[in-house]
Amino acid sequence: MRNLGKTIWLLMLCLLAAPRVWPASGTEEQSFKAAEKLYLDGFYKNAEAEFGSFNQNFPGSPQVPLAVLFQAQARVNLRDYNGALDLLADHQSQAGRLADEFLFCRAEASLAKGDFAQADADFSKLIQEFPASPRHLAAVVNAAAARMRLSKWPEVTESLGRSNGVFQLAASTNRANPLVIRGYLLLSEAQLAQRDTHAAEHSLRVLAEAPLDSTNNWQRQYLLCRVLLADGRPEAAMENTTNLLVLAEATGHRSFQAQSIAFHASLLERLGRKEEASAVYEKNLSDGVATARQREALLKITELSLALGRIGAAAQVLQTYLGKFPTNACSDLALLTLGELRLRQYDSGAVATQGTNASAATNFLGQAVAAFQSFRTNFPQSPLLGKAQLNLGWSYWLSGKIAESQPAFQAAAGLLPPSIEQAKAFFKLADGEFQLTNYPGAISNYSTVVDQFEELPEVRTNLFEPALYQIIRASQAVGDATSATNALAKILDWFPNGFYTERAVSQTGQQMGQRFPAIARGLFCDVARRATNWGLLPEIELAIARTYEEEAKWDDAIEQYDTWLGNFTNHAARGRAEYFRGRANYQAGHETNALMQFTNFVARFPTNEYAPLAQWWVADYLYGLGSLQEAEINYKVVYQNWPSSPLAYPARMMAGRVAASRQDWDHAPDQFRSLYNDQNCPTDLRAQALFAYGDTWISKDSTNKLSDYKEAFKTFDLLCKTYPTNEIAALAWGQKAICLLQLARTPQDSQDYGPVTNAFQQVIASPLANASARSIAEVGLGFALEKIAETKNDPEKTELLETAMRHYQRVFYDNNFLREHEKPDPFWTRKAGMEAGRLAERLQLRDQAINVYRRLQEMFPPLRLEDKIKNLRAQG
Repeated sequence: MRNLGKTIWLLMLCLLAAPRVWPASGTEEQSFKAAEKLYLDGFYKNAEAEFGSFNQNFPGSPQVPLAVLFQAQARVNLRDYNGALDLLADHQSQAGRLADEFLFCRAEASLAKGDFAQADADFSKLIQEFPASPRHLAAVVNAAAARMRLSKWPEVTESLGRSNGVFQLAASTNRANPLVIRGYLLLSEAQLAQRDTHAAEHSLRVLAEAPLDSTNNWQRQYLLCRVLLADGRPEAAMENTTNLLVLAEATGHRSFQAQSIAFHASLLERLGRKEEASAVYEKNLSDGVATARQREALLKITELSLALGRIGAAAQVLQTYLGKFPTNACSDLALLTLGELRLRQYDSGAVATQGTNASAATNFLGQAVAAFQSFRTNFPQSPLLGKAQLNLGWSYWLSGKIAESQPAFQAAAGLLPPSIEQAKAFFKLADGEFQLTNYPGAISNYSTVVDQFEELPEVRTNLFEPALYQIIRASQAVGDATSATNALAKILDWFPNGFYTERAVSQTGQQMGQRFPAIARGLFCDVARRATNWGLLPEIELAIARTYEEEAKWDDAIEQYDTWLGNFTNHAARGRAEYFRGRANYQAGHETNALMQFTNFVARFPTNEYAPLAQWWVADYLYGLGSLQEAEINYKVVYQNWPSSPLAYPARMMAGRVAASRQDWDHAPDQFRSLYNDQNCPTDLRAQALFAYGDTWISKDSTNKLSDYKEAFKTFDLLCKTYPTNEIAALAWGQKAICLLQLARTPQDSQDYGPVTNAFQQVIASPLANASARSIAEVGLGFALEKIAETKNDPEKTELLETAMRHYQRVFYDNNFLREHEKPDPFWTRKAGMEAGRLAERLQLRDQAINVYRRLQEMFPPLRLEDKIKNLRAQG
């Protein structure tokens, strides 16, 4: 019964804490949450310490009273009952609105301590002094529990069964209360203890027939199942636990309902029942559902409807949602998605009908415009506003309203972050200015695309060439020879085989190819049929292959390249076509063909710009097959045959890595050392090479590992000194510590762990150390402390092991460990959890070990720890 009381106690604390929002720093909130995780997993000693640290570090936090309660309850679980009572007494003046909770916890401590008379007295005091306290009924129930421990069975039945008593009065008005349910269970147990089986059965029947409200009905079902199982009726318990959606609906708690609905829908989706899943997700598009759940539902409904080819149905769901919740927290996403679906309907109609159903397409486009127009008015602060403005600009553009599109594209360019979308906004803004004869403005915005988005490959690939060509056209219109010359020079340099000769065809194709590949392909094919002797026919044929690539129709692209290569046997672009045919084969999954084609391409076109890439692909392919020696040879060919290629230095690095993978310790270190010694090698790559060089000393098999670890230590030490601001230096600190740890394990230095722990501490303290490096150091410290503990006797040995446990837990529980914007390293989180579980077993903390393994199983399902957990349970 005490465990049930603790559960209710924690639930009440959560309810009290839920509405409190304090201006806490990330560290404050993180510290509290980490301590809470420790408590919930049963590491009460560490939880007690962490809550104590929280109270010392954040004495002004509004969470201090709640932290004190957690700390006191941790002491109760540690059987430090007097410590819990002292703590509550010391902080009584801070209790404030939690004064009744402090008294309740004090009574529970007395109850756990075995001072049942004092517990009864304190619960009774709470009843008298805090008649409005939510603990009023709980105090009555717990007082009955204390009296039960005193074997005062008649007093239990009297206090819980008295018709005019607190419990029965509460039960008569609200039998759905979990405490009422517990009280009936206590009453039934007391009656059974007095062998009054009829009365005990009657209490259970009353509980079963209680007219509970929806929330407590869900809780009643859980408790009723427990009663039914205890009563030997598992079938009835199963019947009451399987209908999750019905029970969740009955709770009245939107979070329970939404969670159950999302689970049910995701299960239907996984079973391939997409239509049913979509219908279930719609239930989460209702008032009171959490924003995250509504956004999930909106996105899922759209995704499933599109998969089912029901764009109209998805649009209708969104329209209905907006009608019901026009200003909901998710309505911005709904409105944006609705507009995008209308655009998709317009696009689909334009492609499918090619103008035969212009009225329907125009209607969809008008609806898209209306959706995006209203977005700014309704959601001026939405982070989606930039995307909405971009879509509005496109909608106007497709409507032929070029002037109206300009303010929208301008707004999108200013609101969107650096991205392909922002580049498109600038590009379409320039397109509009060009058509409106604002040629200087067009030149400026086309130039912005070229000058500011060089780091985005998609922009370089899709927008640079048309932007440069349009600069030429605009410059010619205003007589700006300088801009035209510069743009032409870039086109000739970057796109020597572009489509700038036939301006109209090229520009139309470039604009339409991204949005409507099929239409662009139709245009190219039409031009190809009519201009069989045109000098750019080969380029047009290659452009047709590109449109297939845009749609990921790789087999069609391959067929087009095969035809092209058969028709244009001596064309200058043959090498390019050969390369892209090989790439298409690779994307289509025809890796054997790709290997043959890339190999032949390199042999026939060794000076082609794509030759290093093809050679690199061959090396990667062989590496993936496990043909390490052949892969190494091919990586070497990259830097030997194309020493000026940007791939040359990375190829040298890969050759070294492959040599290390095949344990060629005679050559791998030379590759890394020569790369580090090359002053022309990029700095980051030199640092990586030095790190890899040090790693070879750790990794290689040797009869003198002591010497190897010393060499590795010197290498990593050099890296830390040479590249102190490089992130890899933090990893090098970790490797230094690993080396020291290995050196400390040798017979001559078996007790010398000081340098090891110091090195790990420097990693943890380093501002350059990322989460992975610090995780390694924390786990390493735990391991080192375990080794030190082996040389000690109790109690010092146990204290060291517990300290080691703390280091594992810092990683596993993110105990104030991660910095802003950092994420846990999955490998080391798993490693730390396994070490924490192992050490908990060693310290005979069986329940805590089980909790750790359970959490690990939830986080990393492939671990399959069920048998370990089962065995630990059996030990109890």
